[in-house]
Amino acid sequence: MFFNRSKDQVFYQILIDATANIVEAVELFRQNVETLTEREKYAEKLKELESKGDEYTHLLITELNRTFVTPLDREDILELGVKLDDVVDGIESCTGRFISLHVEKPTTYLAKFADILVRSAEQLQLAFVALEKKDYEGVRRANIAINSLENDSDNLLLECISELFENPTDLLHLIKMKEIYERLEDVIDTFEDVMDVMESVAMKYA
Repeated sequence: MFFNRSKDQVFYQILIDATANIVEAVELFRQNVETLTEREKYAEKLKELESKGDEYTHLLITELNRTFVTPLDREDILELGVKLDDVVDGIESCTGRFISLHVEKPTTYLAKFADILVRSAEQLQLAFVALEKKDYEGVRRANIAINSLENDSDNLLLECISELFENPTDLLHLIKMKEIYERLEDVIDTFEDVMDVMESVAMKYA
């Protein structure tokens, strides 16, 4: 898989591949919430991507154990890998909730959260590509964009929770959707968690 690549490229490529996995996951999530008619199919696909994310983390650890000199501090590489895995775990968990909580109808808010997830994932991938190129200004721009998207998700959560409680007619629906919306906002927070580590790395090496 990494034949004839330098060791530096190996680490960056694993991290970039992990972000590509996240982009695929959020795209599938967005497709799922358009109708929610094939929840089991999407849950299965997201489970496969979650397992793939675990494989990237294990591969990163394996490479760290066999490499004496790494392009970034070992702790930073590992923390970035683990936090990327957290993102996929969160997306997969939300997808599973549609089945376990019997959520069958899409909402405008689910579509809006999905859109924020997709844009966050795209910026995350740009950040890791920039990191490999030592384009720390590019990392900073992606960080600003993700912070802005996280703020959007905070406002969206307040809006959808307010609507749920405005004229509650179905208490069970309220409880289910409140949990899902809050979990989605938590997932978007994990993108910011990754970028907090990335920003620290960029400051260290810039």
